[in-house]
Amino acid sequence: MTSVFLKKDLTPPTRVCFRLKEAREEKKMGLEEMEKKTLISKKHLQALEECRFRDIPYPAVYQKNFVKKYAEALGLEPEPFMKQYLIEESVKEKKQKANKDIATSRWCFLPTVLRFGGLFLLALVFISYLGWQVKRIVEPPRLVIYSPVEGMITEDQNIFVQGETEKEAVILVNGREIKNGENGQFKEEISLSAGVNTLEIVAQKKHGKTTTETRHVVYRLTYI
Repeated sequence: MTSVFLKKDLTPPTRVCFRLKEAREEKKMGLEEMEKKTLISKKHLQALEECRFRDIPYPAVYQKNFVKKYAEALGLEPEPFMKQYLIEESVKEKKQKANKDIATSRWCFLPTVLRFGGLFLLALVFISYLGWQVKRIVEPPRLVIYSPVEGMITEDQNIFVQGETEKEAVILVNGREIKNGENGQFKEEISLSAGVNTLEIVAQKKHGKTTTETRHVVYRLTYI
């Protein structure tokens, strides 16, 4: 038994606007003549022939009537052309609606993205702030000593201990607290003993973390 397979023609049909234009050209009729017969302006006839229905500022029912008048002016049966027009425009409207729905859904999704993005940003800021606070607590304070320098030899019994640290830190020189300025800078006069003096300068945070710098200063007596 021999099977017979029929190949289905999947070639899309020519659009109604192009069919009408081809029919007009076959009859060798110009647009000016069509304008007189249909009483439709030339620019709208051109838009009709080029499937630019958006450029025809009338509802679909009037556009369908343009198709009818065009076909009748060519002496053609208008019904097939009108049906094809309705089918094509229906498909086009469905596609436009689908695209619009997709675009709308994307915009609807955007507030959710922004909302979660904002929450994530707030969480990131909070975590960063928390990390900064923890770092401040666990890290020892910064301490810079300007004077005296290590190994300094002086003939002055009184010298200044001067430096900079964090403004919240407590400053101790050999266990004695000295004043720390509002900007974290300190300066205190101390009295030396003859010979080698060991100065232990400590910056201490309220949570107990400390930084220590040691300076050895020689006070050399002078005799007159």
